Amino acid sequence: MLFHSPIYLIPTPAKRWLGLASWSFAWLLLWFCDGVLNLGNLALLLVLGSAMAGIWLSPIASLLACVCSVMMFNWLFVPPRFTFNVDLNQDLLLLVTMLGVSAMVSYSMSRLRSAAQLENEHAADSEKMRILGEQFRDVTQAGLRGELLRTALQQHMQSNVMLLLANEFAAPDMHGEAIYLGQPDKQIKEGLHSCMNTLAALGPGTGRFENQSTLFLPIRGRTKAFGAVAIQERKLADISQAKRAYLQQMCDLLGLEIERDHTLKQAQLSNEEAHNQRIRNTLLTSISHDYRTPLANLIGAASVIHSQHPKLSTGQVTQLANTVLVEAQHLNRMTSNTLQLARLDAAPWRVHKDWESLQEVVGSVLATTRRRYPHRQIEVHVPDGLPLVFCDAMLLVQLLDNLIENAIKYSGDDEHIQIKAAQDTQEIQLRVIDHGRGIPDPWKDKVFQAFERMHEDDAQADASDNSQLRRGVGVGLAVCKAIANVHHARIWIEDTQPTGATLCVAFPLEAQPMLHTED
Repeated sequence: MLFHSPIYLIPTPAKRWLGLASWSFAWLLLWFCDGVLNLGNLALLLVLGSAMAGIWLSPIASLLACVCSVMMFNWLFVPPRFTFNVDLNQDLLLLVTMLGVSAMVSYSMSRLRSAAQLENEHAADSEKMRILGEQFRDVTQAGLRGELLRTALQQHMQSNVMLLLANEFAAPDMHGEAIYLGQPDKQIKEGLHSCMNTLAALGPGTGRFENQSTLFLPIRGRTKAFGAVAIQERKLADISQAKRAYLQQMCDLLGLEIERDHTLKQAQLSNEEAHNQRIRNTLLTSISHDYRTPLANLIGAASVIHSQHPKLSTGQVTQLANTVLVEAQHLNRMTSNTLQLARLDAAPWRVHKDWESLQEVVGSVLATTRRRYPHRQIEVHVPDGLPLVFCDAMLLVQLLDNLIENAIKYSGDDEHIQIKAAQDTQEIQLRVIDHGRGIPDPWKDKVFQAFERMHEDDAQADASDNSQLRRGVGVGLAVCKAIANVHHARIWIEDTQPTGATLCVAFPLEAQPMLHTED
């Protein structure tokens, strides 16, 4: 598409013929109306013809046609006919007026047509820019984006285009990190790097290195250049300022898109770093807070046994040893959950799955739980014939153990715990039910986040065996959530009636393995 001032827009041959046809039609009307209409009305027909012809003719062609038509009108219709003489002053005034009006109308119509055509061209250019911007957003590789820009420039200019695209995470002058498209020679490469580093166009019409036969345009963002393009065109000096501005806009569109991606990546890295820092701070705070009490109990019980054992009875030693065992198990549980959460969140982490019986897993966890809490009442309802679960047995044991531990921690000593398993059409559901304080709706999702504890105000340094509710780092249910995710299982919380919470896990029901029997 050519860029010109509206007055010099040249119509196509088809439009020229339409303009000539308009003038021919006007003269045909003049011929048939001669003798029927007076001279003034005939002049109006000529003005109408000039207005119609101005729609399709260029401004200069319209002015020339008006002058010729007025002269012919004087020759054919103004007395004395077939001469350029004018007998009456009013006829002379009519000719002058007709020439002025026809010229103004014809020129105005052609200018309006030119303005409309230019507006259409601007709309087409804007649409091309919009499509190019969408193409840039659809791809993420720098090389593909550069190729899209190079192709668009080549189609627009019908000339050879070469491109330099620097790695957006490297310094602009790092030539080794650059991407070249179009096989530029050494001289073109130097011009591309100079254009990129100076953030300014080089070549004909730019005011810098006008003797160059190649136009260099930077690919600019808001703060820096991410590359440059080189356009080789024989008539670069004839390119208008408007066209150079449009070409620069195409280049800047890519630069802004690269800068936007760069900014988003930097923001994402900053957010991840801030998130990791918060996790580290929270972990350190939780460890320093929640590890202090069991460590103090361990040290106190061990110190008493070490220094006072001759004075202690067998029952007292047994009680102190039990305190050491309970606190050590509690520390081991917190440490295991924290390490498991870090391991599951690390990518990639391979899970060793096999076909496991849910009854055996529940039985194994229940045996360990009853040794830790011999006085707690735990009811188990696991029907026979449940399908096997394709899982990592150790992770599934840890998940169920954490769910039971959570139910025991947040319910009274005299309240029973229920473990129920059932088969659905597409899932195997496991529920751990308690009748404790329950979990409010706003916390049903938050408790699965690391270091989130619903009863944060209860987490005091004086936690003891009589206030198990206050103990923990807040990673138990987060580990359960992570284990469920690696098994493509769902985990959620329901209310227990009249009080309490039900922690539910649903494993997908998969095709069962074939059983091989010996003959």
